[in-house]
Amino acid sequence: MPYDQLIANRNGTLTPSQRKLLDYILTHDEEAVFLNVHELSRRVRVSVATVVRLSKALGFKGFPEFQQELRRLFKEKLTTISRLEKARPGEAGDGRILRNVMRRDIENITETLNQVPTDDFRKFVDALNSAERIVIIGLRSTHCLAVFMGVALGFLQREVWIVRPGIGDMWDRMFRLKAGDVVVGISFPRYTRETVRALAYARGRRIRTLAITDSLISPLAQHADVVLTARCKMDSFVESFTAPLSLINAIVTAAGLSRKDATLKALKRLEEFWRNQQVYFESENDHGARPRSR
Repeated sequence: MPYDQLIANRNGTLTPSQRKLLDYILTHDEEAVFLNVHELSRRVRVSVATVVRLSKALGFKGFPEFQQELRRLFKEKLTTISRLEKARPGEAGDGRILRNVMRRDIENITETLNQVPTDDFRKFVDALNSAERIVIIGLRSTHCLAVFMGVALGFLQREVWIVRPGIGDMWDRMFRLKAGDVVVGISFPRYTRETVRALAYARGRRIRTLAITDSLISPLAQHADVVLTARCKMDSFVESFTAPLSLINAIVTAAGLSRKDATLKALKRLEEFWRNQQVYFESENDHGARPRSR
């Protein structure tokens, strides 16, 4: 059974002390994966027995096996500096970077396709379709994903609020969340603290929460009603969001097709509006403007 599935199946039965311990491991992964059972228990202020019981609750024989799996899971979650240091200057111009990056993106999409449960995908789409308003939070580099998702859902005439970085009014507007809203959090390693906090706040208000992240033990997953995971492995100093973007594309497409008649009407009205407002460039021959003769 995949590690993510173990977490999904067992996480609901954790005791408060076990959940506290797991939260610490998730937020201090670079440190926790090297601590022994006694050091970890002292850091979190739980008993050694709690560390052992958490490991067994997650399906492992004991803490050493759990820690080995954690090390495997987090070994590629490096800082941007560490990832850049791994790259060799000679690789930049000889075609290897091009091939390696695209091959890894193909692997990420394939792994994402294999790991997303159909039932969870359907629940995610149903939650969006039943929402009165969709709030999307993706900060720093993941803001591009939030914008893509928000614009695409806007095409379907859904009421969407995309949280904009740097505006400073996020918490003022989060305070005005109401029943019927759905909050979508998007974050990948290294996870943005504000996204996790916002999702936790929304769920505390009993607002429906959804998450798009890299793992079911992501900090976002702890505060989401439905979680969809996408792979973002990349041996580079920048993250690869090819698989998450493809996943979001599938989500929006499914949301539109599930209400096909309404979607077609909305898109027809939108196309007419774009045409009247001359939003897109059109030439007489549809091949672009001809250069003026001198």
